[in-house]
Amino acid sequence: MQAFLENNDDLVLIVALFGILVVAVLAESAFPRRAEPKPLGYRWANNLGLWILDQINVGWVAGFAAVCVAWWTEGKNIGLIGAYDLSFWPCLLLAILTFELITYFFHRALHTVPWLWRIHMVHHSDTNVDFTTTFRAHPLELLIVAPLTVAIVVLLGFPAIVMVAYQLLRQTITIFAHSNIRIPEPMDRNLRHFIVTPDFHRLHHCSDRRFTDSNFCVAFPLYDYLFGTATNKPFRDHAAIQLGLEYFRDPADSRIDRLLLMPFRRQPRYPGELDSLAPASNPTVMPGS
Repeated sequence: MQAFLENNDDLVLIVALFGILVVAVLAESAFPRRAEPKPLGYRWANNLGLWILDQINVGWVAGFAAVCVAWWTEGKNIGLIGAYDLSFWPCLLLAILTFELITYFFHRALHTVPWLWRIHMVHHSDTNVDFTTTFRAHPLELLIVAPLTVAIVVLLGFPAIVMVAYQLLRQTITIFAHSNIRIPEPMDRNLRHFIVTPDFHRLHHCSDRRFTDSNFCVAFPLYDYLFGTATNKPFRDHAAIQLGLEYFRDPADSRIDRLLLMPFRRQPRYPGELDSLAPASNPTVMPGS
């Protein structure tokens, strides 16, 4: 199995991604959480088109490079983990805790540093959120995060099999978190203690800044609870909350060429603001709900 993954890690991730997308499409069709404007083809074509462009240009750097570097460090016995005889599951748990912590603070920086926000707002400009929103990211964002990920892999020396497992797990949960899927309220209330649910993450895409600047975790919500950035809204309110930004609401703004140019267009962070990004007040902190 290890030899197969070593020679086919990119194929495994691609096939797994395709399977996850098929499940997401079927689930959204069968159990929609919110009514989405029809037709969906325009949004889907631009969101997925941007993703394909990302993959052609830099996607392999952000995704597969970490796995390739892990194979290299493992072969050279490089990294702090090599000094300890850790089995697969402790290594996977350590990878989750490490990369989710880094992602959490990087995500917060994307919302508070003006020039980073200009790149990240491409993702937030989607006025409806479904599985395709997962892939609505500017190529520059991937280029920024890739060196950070690779550096951590080299420093700690996670085994390649652990990195493949983590990538698959994170990929699955992230697509699930963006999906327009209705999860029964009792199930969501319990599930969100362990993974990011669609209702938990949907608030992060709310146009109200108090919620946009919350719920930063994209796979495991541990650090939102730990650092007090988890927020909540009543279950019934999710069907009507406004998603996206208070600007860039014209369907033409979601055209792929405009998405690529969006970071370079001078626009306010929120109406009445330019680059003033003082931290927003945290609305409804939920320590355990």
